Amino acid sequence: MRKSFARSFVGPLAGLVFVLGLPAALPSSRSSPGPAWWDIRLSVTVKGDYVIQGGEAPFQGEFTCRARWEGSIEKDGSDFLLYRLKTEALEWSLIEKAAVPKGESLLIALETSEKPLLRLNYVLLEGSDLRFDYEFTEVSIPLHASSTKFDLEFPRTTGPGVVLLGSDYSDFVRRGSNRVIIPDSDLERGVAERKFSWNWRRERQVAKDAKTFIVTQRHSAEAVVTLRAH
Repeated sequence: MRKSFARSFVGPLAGLVFVLGLPAALPSSRSSPGPAWWDIRLSVTVKGDYVIQGGEAPFQGEFTCRARWEGSIEKDGSDFLLYRLKTEALEWSLIEKAAVPKGESLLIALETSEKPLLRLNYVLLEGSDLRFDYEFTEVSIPLHASSTKFDLEFPRTTGPGVVLLGSDYSDFVRRGSNRVIIPDSDLERGVAERKFSWNWRRERQVAKDAKTFIVTQRHSAEAVVTLRAH
């Protein structure tokens, strides 16, 4: 059973994120004490586009995002503590076109505008493996003036909250898998790296302010997890 408690921590790492309760059988199954803690780096690259029809002029956008989360897992008896060090957007671009009476309008998201940041919420035990629960901060579209705004869809894992809201991201994964699973055997290695990739597409009708919008979004994504034992 996963424990849910926090403790103060002073050191180079900042921000206690979550506590993992791993079964006692996991550490005892190792022939040696093994590493005490691991650096974690989660990098996600996304390239996608969208079309918004209905209401105002149709909008078409293309975007690229490359983000990274860094932190660590520390062994604490039969538990693991997950710490966040930093998260940053390494690359972010968004270009949007809109059909207007006099032709076409083009807007580009400014470098100083709010960038999507990658968040690693927690790590869950699935059997003897670890599943990473991740998501991005929200970005609103369209960039052009509009009476209605939507969330630009970024990669995320399947979670109970998402399912309850009736918008399970994983239901629209067309190829590959958005589940980032790390086998327990990787914790025994000095350095381990895993890559995951998938394609996603969703089209939906949204009724807002007595108008019906058709919002189509799609993207391809790659996630890379690197573990370094200490």
